[in-house]
Amino acid sequence: MFNIQTIVQGLINSIKDGVLVCKRLFPMIISVVVFVKILAVLNLIQYVAMPLGPVMETMGLPAEFGLVWAAAMLVNIYSALALIPSILLMVPAMSVEQMTILGLIILIAHSMILETKIAGQCGLNMTFQVVLRLLSAWAAGLLVHYMCLTFGFWQGPATVLFEAKNSTPTFWGWVLSECYNLVQIFIIVCAVMMCNRLINALKISDAVGCILSPILRILGISKQAVNIVIVGLVLGILYGSGVIIQAVKEGRINHADAFSTMSLMSLAHALIEDTVLLALLGGSIWGLLGVRLVLAIVIGAGINALYSRKYQSVTAEKGTA
Repeated sequence: MFNIQTIVQGLINSIKDGVLVCKRLFPMIISVVVFVKILAVLNLIQYVAMPLGPVMETMGLPAEFGLVWAAAMLVNIYSALALIPSILLMVPAMSVEQMTILGLIILIAHSMILETKIAGQCGLNMTFQVVLRLLSAWAAGLLVHYMCLTFGFWQGPATVLFEAKNSTPTFWGWVLSECYNLVQIFIIVCAVMMCNRLINALKISDAVGCILSPILRILGISKQAVNIVIVGLVLGILYGSGVIIQAVKEGRINHADAFSTMSLMSLAHALIEDTVLLALLGGSIWGLLGVRLVLAIVIGAGINALYSRKYQSVTAEKGTA
């Protein structure tokens, strides 16, 4: 049972965790926000978002959100969240469907520079990982968009928990508005840290592991690698990849396992933390979690089948040589 002292200490530790995380995040976020402000003053946002504009429109999203996705891919999720309030002022009211799609593509393809480098450290082809995540994100967006068009669900207005306020036209008005956004992000980070601590205390991670373990084995992931994948799925790709790198160096898993596990984790990692974070945009949590997980399993199974076939053909060629 939890007593008052334990709860208070958990809150204090969560705030400390939030401060540490934000000390790393805020310099990147502030640089992105300043860059976007310069673009807005020069009326260049639509041109910067233009390369991703047609892609966003195929998924039923305004072209302006191409800048949000670009920030997520090049920096991280929090940088994308920091842009949401200002971008929302430029577009019509968003539906639950649209915010679900936006959240979904950000979840699948974000922090591409850092996480692709991590894949490279695991001995994998970095180009393949980038293409895999970009195409998977687009496929997920298209799938949800056309499902919603066909069946008519998630058409109501989205409740975005980031308040989009009209900035005061003065410089200091803009500064105060962005400081308000940073405070919101800090509160959210602390809340996410607290959720993580609660999840660990309630052994929810263990329950998720028990549920996913049989599915992972069906995907061809060996018993030695199952625990590694579960770490990545629950805690994030950074933690999971660290375990993979160590396991590869020690020879506990082979290249096939490293390839399968990293590919799966690149599409679905930090399932609880990141999903809760993106649900704040007003999307459906079932769409954000369910579609992402199902897509990752289907694509993971396809990758495993192709890799196994290629491995068998290479082995056969060596045997006849």
